[in-house]
Amino acid sequence: MNLAQLKTFVAVAELRHFARAASLCNLSQPAVSHQIAQLEAAVGAKLLNRAARRVSLTVAGDVMLEEARRILAAVDRARERMHEVSTGAVGRIRLGATATPGLYLLPPLLVKYRAAHATFDLQFQIGAVDEIADRVIRNDLDMAVLAGRPPTSELRAQLLGRDRWIAVRAPTTVVSGREPLRRADLERPCWILREVGSATRRELDSWIHRHRLILSNTMTFDGPDAVKRAVMAGLGIAIVSKSTVEEELKSRRLVSLRLALPLPERQFYLVDHPQKHHGAACGAMLRLLAATFPDAHLTLRADQLK
Repeated sequence: MNLAQLKTFVAVAELRHFARAASLCNLSQPAVSHQIAQLEAAVGAKLLNRAARRVSLTVAGDVMLEEARRILAAVDRARERMHEVSTGAVGRIRLGATATPGLYLLPPLLVKYRAAHATFDLQFQIGAVDEIADRVIRNDLDMAVLAGRPPTSELRAQLLGRDRWIAVRAPTTVVSGREPLRRADLERPCWILREVGSATRRELDSWIHRHRLILSNTMTFDGPDAVKRAVMAGLGIAIVSKSTVEEELKSRRLVSLRLALPLPERQFYLVDHPQKHHGAACGAMLRLLAATFPDAHLTLRADQLK
């Protein structure tokens, strides 16, 4: 059974005439008869009653006509959808992010994207770095924005933007020692840390180990918002991405601390699978990311530059 046979059968069934169906399908009459015979053999039932000047449907033919119309309509709809996708009329993007870029960098960009591409299906998820990277590898996500490099070499990582770390405290929190704070000054206060497994926690643990700091008192909170609120409440000090506390610094709900130990610059990366083919919706996101972040170094195909 194939589509050509179904189209020929529908033409004969609707016109009730082999010669007229042959003309409509641009086939010879013997070719029409041959296709009908092949279809009947494939389904194991007689579909048409043939008389000298009249063709009628058998009971099986009535059922087959209904199903054939449904199949051909579905094929036509599939072709229409594929044309829409190939021309960029519709599409889907599944974007992931770790907490810091997901909460602070991407929301304004997502608003712009949705306004400019209302027909595209935009899906967005925030998660831990290992979870998000794994979902990109498994093709559950098309691409993701991570704070720091991905934890696996299976993904392509392209620089999206830069941020820097900053040490902060509440205005009412007293930290012993004069600024810039030295190693001994940093080991005494309570430190507010991100959850284990987050990209921020991994980078901060590496920084603490590199400078041989021995923290005597720590508290752990999930997510950058929770860390920020704990610091504003006066529970301790924290090192955070500057992009997460800009509003609080302006309103003086948080104040920055100067440290004698250098704080590293931080990178945000766009990651995807190196073999992934990005359609129109993903191409539109890549163009918007490249236009939004001046430090971005994204590889775009010729069709994605438009």
